[in-house]
Amino acid sequence: MQLRTRTDGVHRRLTGRSRFLISGVALLSMAGGLAAPVSASSPNVKKCVSANGVRVKDTQICKGLAFYKGKTMSAYNIASIGGPFYDFVVAAQPYLAQYLGTTVNVVSITTGNSVPGQDALAHATPDGLSIGVLNVLNDVSLVLTNTPGINFNPARMAYIGATGPATQPFLALPNSQYKSFDDVIAASKAGTLKVLTQTSGTVNTLLRTWFGVMGLKPQWISGYSSLSLETTGFLRGDGPLAEIGLSNSCGALIAGQAVAIATNIIPPLGTNCRKYVTGVPTFKNFEQKYAKTAKQKKLFNTLLALDAASGTPFVTQTSVASYKVAALRAALQWTFKQPAFLTAMLGFGLNPKYTDPVVAKSNYQESIKLGPQVVCYIQGTC
Repeated sequence: MQLRTRTDGVHRRLTGRSRFLISGVALLSMAGGLAAPVSASSPNVKKCVSANGVRVKDTQICKGLAFYKGKTMSAYNIASIGGPFYDFVVAAQPYLAQYLGTTVNVVSITTGNSVPGQDALAHATPDGLSIGVLNVLNDVSLVLTNTPGINFNPARMAYIGATGPATQPFLALPNSQYKSFDDVIAASKAGTLKVLTQTSGTVNTLLRTWFGVMGLKPQWISGYSSLSLETTGFLRGDGPLAEIGLSNSCGALIAGQAVAIATNIIPPLGTNCRKYVTGVPTFKNFEQKYAKTAKQKKLFNTLLALDAASGTPFVTQTSVASYKVAALRAALQWTFKQPAFLTAMLGFGLNPKYTDPVVAKSNYQESIKLGPQVVCYIQGTC
């Protein structure tokens, strides 16, 4: 386990040809800094103010803010440093600290494709001082296939809020035969389709479900235990096709080492590398073109539900007192309104759309409910 104190630390990340500098100070200065706080002396303040002076009228949140003031918290990053989970945690960290009046340390547990980090978070002392992120679709695939892994129920965590779905472009090597997704369909019919994938994970779950729903039958080149290893394998030519999250593939797109020929969604305006994935078909486009029968429409509905659940939620333990959860939710919701936070997320290729915690949990539960329709695709048995 790697403990990193990030209240004043500097974070560096190479994306494409640009190196991002993210720190507590840098984040506050980007895009105009934090929204102006409201003075505690304002006559309109009826209940309390956050540590940085934002008016709060909810008594539960006020009680939580009184608890958090001056405390030290742990924010769990569950995967590789420089990856999308890490970037989200690091981008949010200084804002959570500002609002709550806490010191927030980032704890990175980078092994086991996010499983050990999630387990550590779920079983930390439930005092409200440990928060972190979930790898939702990886957890969905483990639960649906009864695969040993996480030793907690993600549906029983206290959800704080979540990002919107991440952009997952489907990439081809520029010197390959694949110039559009029509070429992928033709190769599947010819029995020559080869596609890289991981052993588990969010991208693997979406990709296998997507191809299964469309009746595509590739030869899977699998065994990669993480997205970073799959990215390395793709760029060295292990196979001509792979689905790689935009936050990991942006550099390759900029350098001309990969070409996007499809994507799950078009990312929000302002997203780094957005121009490389506009103009290619999306899941919705494929649904409109290929979902003709009731069965096909039902399967595409499941794929779209999985995609909707693929955002990254912040959570804490279920037994944390409700007033603490209320304060954490208020802090994260406020964070998503800050221009510099949005700029940082877009720069990392992540989706800064705020998802309500109730909706985020419901999306996970809906994925589990609909998932049995596509288990054989995830397992590669149909």
